[in-house]
Amino acid sequence: MNDKVTALYDLSWGYRAAQVLHVANKIDIFTALSEKEMSSEELCQECHTKPDMTEKLLIACTAMGLLKKRGGRYKNTELAKTYLVRGQKLYQGNIIAHSATVWNFWNSLEDDIRIAAAPKDKQADEHRNFIMGMHNIAVAGRAEVFTDSIDLAGRRKLLDVGGGPGTYSIAACRRYPQLKAVVFDLPETIAIAKEVIAKEGMQDRVTAQESDWEKEAFGEGNDVVLLSNVLHGPGSKGEIKLKKAYDSMVHGGLLVVQDFLLNDEKTGPLIPALFNIMVGAYSRCELLSMIKDTGFVQAVVVVSSQEIGSAWVTAEKP
Repeated sequence: MNDKVTALYDLSWGYRAAQVLHVANKIDIFTALSEKEMSSEELCQECHTKPDMTEKLLIACTAMGLLKKRGGRYKNTELAKTYLVRGQKLYQGNIIAHSATVWNFWNSLEDDIRIAAAPKDKQADEHRNFIMGMHNIAVAGRAEVFTDSIDLAGRRKLLDVGGGPGTYSIAACRRYPQLKAVVFDLPETIAIAKEVIAKEGMQDRVTAQESDWEKEAFGEGNDVVLLSNVLHGPGSKGEIKLKKAYDSMVHGGLLVVQDFLLNDEKTGPLIPALFNIMVGAYSRCELLSMIKDTGFVQAVVVVSSQEIGSAWVTAEKP
């Protein structure tokens, strides 16, 4: 990835980390851990919080260098011990709590700057921003990582499930002249994908198919199935998507997955840890195990990036 683009992503993701710090400080996680190591369940009882979200918050705090995890139990790092435990000489929790109280000012900054109130985004505009945002991050380096790291020589038919704007399909077909691709997504997304495909002049190689993975099979005869950013933790129904992918593929077909993945210990990296709070994320071992349980073989993490938290995984249908 381009370092300048990564710097922009760091700025864009920063508010998520700030909110994690504000909330962890407010519910007093660090003071609760001042006397002993505790499990997530014990911290829930101590701080009166919900188990699922507490675990996600603890993972993020660990990725941020505020906590350490050992054998399923958490403890403060020296940073948290020194500055985030009530009663310590250098305690900084009050100023952090003050920062949280001015959050709404920054939320309304756009309206404060404009002469007239900012127009409210329509749902269609929000969806377009999301889909074209996927195009933005792909053209800024992720598509190149895909085509540089994963060999599609000899492959003929790629199915891009939840393919959004189709950017990865376009990049793959450009790199491999024998390859054709189908972008498989919902109608409102496919309308955008068709624009992108036409703009790139790839209509003869990349087609867009209106489909709903919840209701429909993934076709047949696919020798590559791409699942890019559609396996976001347990809530994403990953087992169903993987089974449909497997059933649609020829023997020897290649599964390609890109997603935000936590490490096996669930202590980072930071971006997947923050994404996990908002949407969900598997650990590497969880995803690889699920892929193998579906029937795929040779499941492996091909390449990953700490900076953007993205990992590429491949496996084969025997």
